Amino acid sequence: MASIRVRLEICGSSYVVSTTDSEDYMLKLAERLDHDMNEMMMNSPNASVTAAAVVTALAYLDDAEKSASSSDNMRGQIQGYLEDAAKARLAAEEARREVDRLRKELAFYEGKSRPTRQAEPLLNYGQGRAAAKDEAKAEAGEEQMPGQMGMGEV
Repeated sequence: MASIRVRLEICGSSYVVSTTDSEDYMLKLAERLDHDMNEMMMNSPNASVTAAAVVTALAYLDDAEKSASSSDNMRGQIQGYLEDAAKARLAAEEARREVDRLRKELAFYEGKSRPTRQAEPLLNYGQGRAAAKDEAKAEAGEEQMPGQMGMGEV
């Protein structure tokens, strides 16, 4: 970007500065500086323009240093959060792999434990056998009332 020349008015003096920033931006800065220096001179009637400029400059530097320190602190916190997030992503991926491995192992053992029948999910284990037993009794004509014991169940 090409540099431009901007005329600024601060505490009754004119200054021409060359900058790559916009003219509006520079005029706002000059207006703020003029306001702060005039306020300093009103609060301290013995202060000269030079003294007001020095004290105002020190206040601005103090603000800039505190802002830079705060930014560095925030950057450090963000870096810590990013590291924590990366560790959490790795742990989640490892957990997903372990879940997949355990599912495959479960499927393997479900298939191996009942090679002649269709594999029954472990969560429903035994429920299918009871239903099959009741079905076989019903077919054989051994219907039973609730609470009644059959011949082979004693």
